[in-house]
Amino acid sequence: MQAEIRLTRYFDDFLRYARLAKKVQNDCNIGGKPYIGSCGDDLMENVTIYDTVERRHAGFQNMLQDLWHGSSAPKYYKWDAERKVRNQSYDNLHEAWSRREWLFIFLAHRITGSGASFEIDHGYRNTVLPKLAELKTAEDMVKWISEYSGTMYTSIGNQIPAFPKPRGAHKTGGKVYFAEYALALVDSVWLLIDQINCSGRKATIRNIVDAMCHFNRERGMKAFHFQYTAVAADLADYFPEFVEETSHMYYGKNAKEAMDLFAEKVGRISRNEFYDAIMEEAQLRTGDLPKDLEDVMCDYIRYVENYIPDNREKTYRHLDRTMIWNSSAILDHPKGRQRWKLATTQWKW
Repeated sequence: MQAEIRLTRYFDDFLRYARLAKKVQNDCNIGGKPYIGSCGDDLMENVTIYDTVERRHAGFQNMLQDLWHGSSAPKYYKWDAERKVRNQSYDNLHEAWSRREWLFIFLAHRITGSGASFEIDHGYRNTVLPKLAELKTAEDMVKWISEYSGTMYTSIGNQIPAFPKPRGAHKTGGKVYFAEYALALVDSVWLLIDQINCSGRKATIRNIVDAMCHFNRERGMKAFHFQYTAVAADLADYFPEFVEETSHMYYGKNAKEAMDLFAEKVGRISRNEFYDAIMEEAQLRTGDLPKDLEDVMCDYIRYVENYIPDNREKTYRHLDRTMIWNSSAILDHPKGRQRWKLATTQWKW
Protein backbone atom coordinates (compact mmCIF):
# COMPACT_ATOMS: atom_id res chain seq x y z
CA MET A 1 0.00 0.00 0.00
CA GLN A 2 1.24 3.51 -0.71
CA ALA A 3 2.61 5.35 2.32
CA GLU A 4 0.67 8.55 1.61
CA ILE A 5 -2.73 7.11 2.48
CA ARG A 6 -4.30 5.12 5.29
CA LEU A 7 -7.18 2.91 4.17
CA THR A 8 -10.38 2.75 6.23
CA ARG A 9 -13.08 0.18 6.89
CA TYR A 10 -15.06 1.71 4.03
CA PHE A 11 -12.41 0.53 1.58
CA ASP A 12 -12.75 -3.06 2.78
CA ASP A 13 -16.52 -2.74 2.49
CA PHE A 14 -16.13 -1.40 -1.05
CA LEU A 15 -14.01 -4.40 -2.03
CA ARG A 16 -16.71 -6.69 -0.70
CA TYR A 17 -19.38 -4.77 -2.63
CA ALA A 18 -17.31 -4.95 -5.83
CA ARG A 19 -16.99 -8.74 -5.51
CA LEU A 20 -20.76 -9.11 -5.09
CA ALA A 21 -21.47 -6.71 -7.97
CA LYS A 22 -19.13 -8.66 -10.25
CA LYS A 23 -21.01 -11.87 -9.47
CA VAL A 24 -24.37 -10.20 -10.13
CA GLN A 25 -23.07 -8.67 -13.37
CA ASN A 26 -21.74 -11.94 -14.74
CA ASP A 27 -24.54 -14.18 -13.51
CA CYS A 28 -27.56 -11.93 -13.93
CA ASN A 29 -26.96 -8.74 -15.90
CA ILE A 30 -25.23 -10.48 -18.81
CA GLY A 31 -25.73 -14.10 -17.75
CA GLY A 32 -29.53 -14.10 -17.59
CA LYS A 33 -29.91 -15.81 -14.21
CA PRO A 34 -32.49 -14.54 -11.67
CA TYR A 35 -31.38 -11.65 -9.50
CA ILE A 36 -33.20 -12.92 -6.42
CA GLY A 37 -30.92 -15.37 -4.65
CA SER A 38 -27.88 -14.37 -6.66
CA CYS A 39 -25.59 -12.86 -4.02
CA GLY A 40 -27.22 -12.81 -0.58
CA ASP A 41 -27.66 -9.03 -0.50
CA ASP A 42 -31.32 -7.94 -0.51
CA LEU A 43 -30.64 -4.48 -1.93
CA MET A 44 -28.53 -5.74 -4.83
CA GLU A 45 -30.94 -8.56 -5.61
CA ASN A 46 -33.96 -6.25 -5.75
CA VAL A 47 -32.51 -3.07 -7.27
CA THR A 48 -30.71 -3.61 -10.55
CA ILE A 49 -28.56 -0.46 -10.49
CA TYR A 50 -26.03 -2.46 -8.46
CA ASP A 51 -25.32 -5.06 -11.12
CA THR A 52 -22.24 -3.73 -12.90
CA VAL A 53 -18.46 -3.54 -12.43
CA GLU A 54 -17.44 -2.96 -16.05
CA ARG A 55 -18.74 0.33 -17.43
CA ARG A 56 -19.39 -1.21 -20.86
CA HIS A 57 -22.20 -3.26 -19.25
CA ALA A 58 -23.78 -0.33 -17.37
CA GLY A 59 -27.23 0.87 -18.38
CA PHE A 60 -25.97 4.16 -19.80
CA GLN A 61 -23.88 2.06 -22.21
CA ASN A 62 -26.79 0.04 -23.60
CA MET A 63 -27.15 2.06 -26.79
CA LEU A 64 -23.43 2.09 -27.62
CA GLN A 65 -23.08 -1.59 -26.80
CA ASP A 66 -25.95 -2.48 -29.12
CA LEU A 67 -24.53 -0.39 -31.96
CA TRP A 68 -21.05 -1.84 -31.59
CA HIS A 69 -22.05 -5.50 -31.22
CA GLY A 70 -25.39 -5.68 -33.04
CA SER A 71 -26.97 -9.11 -32.70
CA SER A 72 -23.94 -10.24 -30.65
CA ALA A 73 -24.55 -7.64 -27.92
CA PRO A 74 -24.20 -9.09 -24.40
CA LYS A 75 -27.75 -8.03 -23.46
CA TYR A 76 -29.33 -9.04 -26.77
CA TYR A 77 -31.11 -11.88 -24.97
CA LYS A 78 -33.07 -9.33 -22.93
CA TRP A 79 -34.57 -7.41 -25.83
CA ASP A 80 -38.02 -7.92 -27.28
CA ALA A 81 -38.51 -8.97 -30.91
CA GLU A 82 -38.60 -5.38 -32.22
CA ARG A 83 -35.34 -4.43 -30.53
CA LYS A 84 -33.66 -7.63 -31.68
CA VAL A 85 -34.51 -6.76 -35.26
CA ARG A 86 -33.07 -3.30 -34.71
CA ASN A 87 -29.88 -4.78 -33.27
CA GLN A 88 -29.56 -7.02 -36.30
CA SER A 89 -29.61 -3.93 -38.50
CA TYR A 90 -26.46 -2.75 -36.72
CA ASP A 91 -24.42 -5.80 -37.74
CA ASN A 92 -22.88 -4.01 -40.73
CA LEU A 93 -21.90 -0.76 -39.01
CA HIS A 94 -18.21 -1.68 -38.73
CA GLU A 95 -18.10 -1.94 -42.50
CA ALA A 96 -20.17 1.21 -43.02
CA TRP A 97 -18.51 3.53 -40.47
CA SER A 98 -14.95 4.66 -39.96
CA ARG A 99 -13.55 5.46 -36.53
CA ARG A 100 -14.60 9.07 -37.24
CA GLU A 101 -18.31 8.12 -37.25
CA TRP A 102 -17.87 6.04 -34.13
CA LEU A 103 -16.30 8.92 -32.21
CA PHE A 104 -19.09 11.24 -33.35
CA ILE A 105 -21.61 8.69 -32.05
CA PHE A 106 -19.82 8.51 -28.69
CA LEU A 107 -19.81 12.28 -28.51
CA ALA A 108 -23.48 12.63 -29.42
CA HIS A 109 -24.46 10.00 -26.85
CA ARG A 110 -22.64 11.73 -24.00
CA ILE A 111 -23.47 15.30 -24.97
CA THR A 112 -27.20 14.50 -25.11
CA GLY A 113 -27.24 12.73 -21.73
CA SER A 114 -26.45 9.08 -22.53
CA GLY A 115 -30.13 8.14 -22.65
CA ALA A 116 -30.23 7.99 -18.86
CA SER A 117 -33.55 7.44 -17.09
CA PHE A 118 -33.12 4.76 -14.37
CA GLU A 119 -36.31 3.26 -15.76
CA ILE A 120 -37.11 0.47 -18.19
CA ASP A 121 -35.66 2.47 -21.09
CA HIS A 122 -32.41 3.35 -19.28
CA GLY A 123 -29.73 4.00 -21.86
CA TYR A 124 -32.34 4.69 -24.55
CA ARG A 125 -34.34 7.64 -23.15
CA ASN A 126 -34.81 10.27 -25.88
CA THR A 127 -31.80 8.95 -27.79
CA VAL A 128 -31.50 9.71 -31.51
CA LEU A 129 -28.67 7.22 -32.07
CA PRO A 130 -30.96 4.65 -33.78
CA LYS A 131 -31.72 7.35 -36.36
CA LEU A 132 -28.04 8.25 -36.74
CA ALA A 133 -27.31 4.54 -37.26
CA GLU A 134 -29.21 4.76 -40.54
CA LEU A 135 -26.74 7.35 -41.89
CA LYS A 136 -23.40 6.78 -43.58
CA THR A 137 -21.17 9.69 -42.61
CA ALA A 138 -20.57 12.00 -39.69
CA GLU A 139 -21.50 14.91 -41.96
CA ASP A 140 -24.88 13.26 -42.60
CA MET A 141 -25.35 12.94 -38.84
CA VAL A 142 -24.61 16.60 -38.22
CA LYS A 143 -27.07 17.64 -40.93
CA TRP A 144 -29.77 15.36 -39.52
CA ILE A 145 -29.32 16.73 -35.98
CA SER A 146 -29.37 20.32 -37.28
CA GLU A 147 -32.74 19.72 -38.96
CA TYR A 148 -34.29 17.55 -36.22
CA SER A 149 -36.96 19.26 -34.10
CA GLY A 150 -37.84 16.45 -31.69
CA THR A 151 -36.58 15.56 -28.22
CA MET A 152 -32.99 14.30 -28.02
CA TYR A 153 -31.77 15.14 -24.51
CA THR A 154 -32.16 13.63 -21.07
CA SER A 155 -30.72 15.16 -17.92
CA ILE A 156 -31.46 12.31 -15.51
CA GLY A 157 -28.16 11.20 -14.00
CA ASN A 158 -25.99 12.73 -16.74
CA GLN A 159 -26.28 16.50 -16.91
CA ILE A 160 -26.43 18.42 -20.18
CA PRO A 161 -23.42 20.71 -20.74
CA ALA A 162 -23.58 24.50 -20.95
CA PHE A 163 -23.79 25.02 -24.71
CA PRO A 164 -22.93 28.29 -26.46
CA LYS A 165 -25.81 30.70 -26.94
CA PRO A 166 -28.10 30.22 -29.95
CA ARG A 167 -27.12 32.21 -33.02
CA GLY A 168 -27.88 32.51 -36.72
CA ALA A 169 -30.13 29.79 -38.04
CA HIS A 170 -29.61 27.65 -34.93
CA LYS A 171 -32.38 28.10 -32.39
CA THR A 172 -30.64 26.22 -29.56
CA GLY A 173 -27.11 26.10 -28.23
CA GLY A 174 -27.04 22.38 -28.81
CA LYS A 175 -27.65 22.91 -32.53
CA VAL A 176 -24.79 25.43 -32.59
CA TYR A 177 -22.47 22.95 -30.91
CA PHE A 178 -23.21 20.07 -33.27
CA ALA A 179 -23.30 22.20 -36.41
CA GLU A 180 -20.19 24.29 -35.78
CA TYR A 181 -17.90 22.41 -33.40
CA ALA A 182 -18.55 18.68 -33.09
CA LEU A 183 -16.88 17.45 -36.30
CA ALA A 184 -13.85 19.68 -35.82
CA LEU A 185 -13.49 18.26 -32.32
CA VAL A 186 -13.76 14.69 -33.59
CA ASP A 187 -11.02 15.31 -36.14
CA SER A 188 -8.76 17.03 -33.61
CA VAL A 189 -9.10 14.11 -31.17
CA TRP A 190 -8.11 11.53 -33.77
CA LEU A 191 -5.20 13.75 -34.86
CA LEU A 192 -3.99 13.90 -31.26
CA ILE A 193 -4.31 10.14 -30.81
CA ASP A 194 -2.43 9.47 -34.04
CA GLN A 195 0.38 11.82 -33.02
CA ILE A 196 0.75 10.08 -29.67
CA ASN A 197 0.58 6.65 -31.29
CA CYS A 198 3.34 7.65 -33.72
CA SER A 199 5.63 8.23 -30.74
CA GLY A 200 5.19 4.58 -29.75
CA ARG A 201 2.62 5.19 -27.01
CA LYS A 202 -1.10 4.95 -26.64
CA ALA A 203 -3.06 8.05 -25.73
CA THR A 204 -4.30 8.13 -22.15
CA ILE A 205 -7.83 9.01 -21.13
CA ARG A 206 -6.56 12.18 -19.51
CA ASN A 207 -4.60 13.15 -22.65
CA ILE A 208 -7.86 13.07 -24.57
CA VAL A 209 -9.99 14.85 -21.96
CA ASP A 210 -7.44 17.65 -21.55
CA ALA A 211 -7.28 18.17 -25.32
CA MET A 212 -11.07 18.19 -25.69
CA CYS A 213 -11.52 20.70 -22.87
CA HIS A 214 -8.75 22.87 -24.36
CA PHE A 215 -10.58 22.76 -27.71
CA ASN A 216 -13.69 24.18 -26.03
CA ARG A 217 -11.88 26.88 -24.07
CA GLU A 218 -10.04 28.09 -27.16
CA ARG A 219 -13.44 28.71 -28.72
CA GLY A 220 -14.95 30.48 -25.75
CA MET A 221 -17.01 27.54 -24.48
CA LYS A 222 -17.23 25.82 -21.12
CA ALA A 223 -14.99 22.77 -20.83
CA PHE A 224 -17.65 19.97 -20.77
CA HIS A 225 -15.28 18.05 -18.48
CA PHE A 226 -17.85 15.50 -17.29
CA GLN A 227 -19.14 14.62 -20.74
CA TYR A 228 -15.71 14.54 -22.38
CA THR A 229 -14.38 12.20 -19.69
CA ALA A 230 -17.12 9.76 -20.64
CA VAL A 231 -16.25 10.09 -24.34
CA ALA A 232 -12.56 9.40 -23.65
CA ALA A 233 -13.49 6.35 -21.58
CA ASP A 234 -15.67 5.15 -24.48
CA LEU A 235 -12.62 5.36 -26.73
CA ALA A 236 -10.68 3.27 -24.22
CA ASP A 237 -13.54 0.75 -24.16
CA TYR A 238 -13.95 0.39 -27.91
CA PHE A 239 -10.59 1.43 -29.36
CA PRO A 240 -8.02 0.02 -26.91
CA GLU A 241 -5.55 -0.37 -29.78
CA PHE A 242 -5.27 3.45 -29.80
CA VAL A 243 -6.17 4.46 -26.23
CA GLU A 244 -4.62 3.01 -23.07
CA GLU A 245 -7.50 1.31 -21.31
CA THR A 246 -5.48 0.93 -18.08
CA SER A 247 -4.83 4.67 -17.78
CA HIS A 248 -6.11 6.89 -15.01
CA MET A 249 -9.23 8.91 -15.66
CA TYR A 250 -10.78 11.98 -14.05
CA TYR A 251 -13.17 11.27 -11.21
CA GLY A 252 -16.74 12.45 -10.81
CA LYS A 253 -18.33 13.90 -7.68
CA ASN A 254 -19.73 10.60 -6.39
CA ALA A 255 -16.47 8.72 -6.96
CA LYS A 256 -14.57 11.39 -5.03
CA GLU A 257 -17.12 11.18 -2.24
CA ALA A 258 -16.52 7.44 -2.08
CA MET A 259 -12.73 7.80 -2.07
CA ASP A 260 -12.93 10.38 0.72
CA LEU A 261 -14.51 7.57 2.77
CA PHE A 262 -11.98 4.94 1.64
CA ALA A 263 -8.80 6.54 2.95
CA GLU A 264 -7.13 9.32 4.91
CA LYS A 265 -4.12 11.35 3.83
CA VAL A 266 -0.92 10.60 5.71
CA GLY A 267 1.84 12.31 3.73
CA ARG A 268 1.91 15.73 2.07
CA ILE A 269 0.24 14.94 -1.21
CA SER A 270 -2.22 16.84 -3.32
CA ARG A 271 -5.89 15.93 -3.49
CA ASN A 272 -5.44 14.56 -7.02
CA GLU A 273 -2.46 12.43 -5.91
CA PHE A 274 -4.60 11.19 -3.01
CA TYR A 275 -7.36 10.04 -5.33
CA ASP A 276 -4.91 8.41 -7.73
CA ALA A 277 -3.27 6.52 -4.85
CA ILE A 278 -6.65 5.14 -3.76
CA MET A 279 -7.52 4.19 -7.33
CA GLU A 280 -4.22 2.36 -7.73
CA GLU A 281 -4.86 0.45 -4.51
CA ALA A 282 -8.35 -0.49 -5.71
CA GLN A 283 -6.93 -1.57 -9.06
CA LEU A 284 -4.33 -3.71 -7.29
CA ARG A 285 -6.91 -5.35 -5.02
CA THR A 286 -9.60 -6.00 -7.64
CA GLY A 287 -7.68 -6.42 -10.89
CA ASP A 288 -10.12 -4.00 -12.53
CA LEU A 289 -9.40 -0.83 -14.51
CA PRO A 290 -9.70 2.78 -13.31
CA LYS A 291 -12.34 3.62 -15.94
CA ASP A 292 -14.48 0.80 -14.55
CA LEU A 293 -13.68 1.29 -10.87
CA GLU A 294 -14.65 4.95 -11.06
CA ASP A 295 -18.17 3.91 -12.02
CA VAL A 296 -18.30 1.20 -9.33
CA MET A 297 -17.29 3.78 -6.73
CA CYS A 298 -20.20 5.96 -7.82
CA ASP A 299 -22.53 2.98 -7.36
CA TYR A 300 -21.02 2.23 -3.94
CA ILE A 301 -22.09 5.62 -2.60
CA ARG A 302 -25.68 4.77 -3.48
CA TYR A 303 -25.23 1.26 -2.07
CA VAL A 304 -23.89 2.32 1.33
CA GLU A 305 -26.80 4.79 1.56
CA ASN A 306 -29.31 2.00 0.77
CA TYR A 307 -30.57 4.00 -2.18
CA ILE A 308 -33.69 2.77 -4.00
CA PRO A 309 -34.74 4.89 -7.01
CA ASP A 310 -38.15 6.54 -6.84
CA ASN A 311 -38.60 7.03 -10.56
CA ARG A 312 -41.57 8.19 -12.63
CA GLU A 313 -42.67 4.69 -13.51
CA LYS A 314 -42.42 3.59 -9.87
CA THR A 315 -40.33 0.56 -10.82
CA TYR A 316 -39.59 -0.19 -7.17
CA ARG A 317 -42.93 0.80 -5.63
CA HIS A 318 -43.55 -2.81 -4.62
CA LEU A 319 -40.50 -2.94 -2.36
CA ASP A 320 -40.99 -2.59 1.40
CA ARG A 321 -38.39 0.02 2.26
CA THR A 322 -38.44 -1.02 5.90
CA MET A 323 -37.28 -4.51 4.87
CA ILE A 324 -34.91 -4.13 1.88
CA TRP A 325 -31.40 -3.27 3.07
CA ASN A 326 -27.83 -3.82 1.97
CA SER A 327 -25.57 -6.34 3.70
CA SER A 328 -22.83 -3.76 4.21
CA ALA A 329 -20.55 -4.02 7.24
CA ILE A 330 -21.00 -0.24 7.64
CA LEU A 331 -23.85 0.12 10.11
CA ASP A 332 -23.38 3.76 11.09
CA HIS A 333 -23.12 5.61 7.79
CA PRO A 334 -24.65 9.02 8.51
CA LYS A 335 -26.34 9.63 5.15
CA GLY A 336 -29.17 8.08 3.19
CA ARG A 337 -31.71 5.47 4.17
CA GLN A 338 -30.39 3.53 7.19
CA ARG A 339 -31.88 0.91 9.51
CA TRP A 340 -31.02 2.84 12.64
CA LYS A 341 -33.05 5.83 11.45
CA LEU A 342 -36.29 3.86 11.47
CA ALA A 343 -36.74 4.28 15.20
CA THR A 344 -36.49 8.07 15.06
CA THR A 345 -37.75 9.03 11.59
CA GLN A 346 -41.20 9.03 10.04
CA TRP A 347 -40.55 7.56 6.59
CA LYS A 348 -42.63 8.58 3.60
CA TRP A 349 -42.28 6.84 0.23
